[in-house]
Amino acid sequence: MHSPTCPSTIPLYRPWSDKLLLAAVDAFNELGVRWRARAERRRREQALDAVADMNELLLRDIGAPEWMIAQANVRREVERQRLLEVQHGPRVGY
Repeated sequence: MHSPTCPSTIPLYRPWSDKLLLAAVDAFNELGVRWRARAERRRREQALDAVADMNELLLRDIGAPEWMIAQANVRREVERQRLLEVQHGPRVGY
């Protein structure tokens, strides 16, 4: 009996150039993901900086999201605490 053979072979490994190219593409894609995440964080920081001096009522009037209102409140509270510490000095025992 004669068994038929396959006319072409299937490589069982991937050439190093293909592996290197895929690694470079993956690294480039990861860089793009990180860049977009950083840009989004920076955009949020800039938006918060622009409205940091506005009070809660004004932020609600302009339709700011809740996270922005909360961040602005926290920032104002931190600034108020710093001002109190500068005016009255550090308190002993706290």
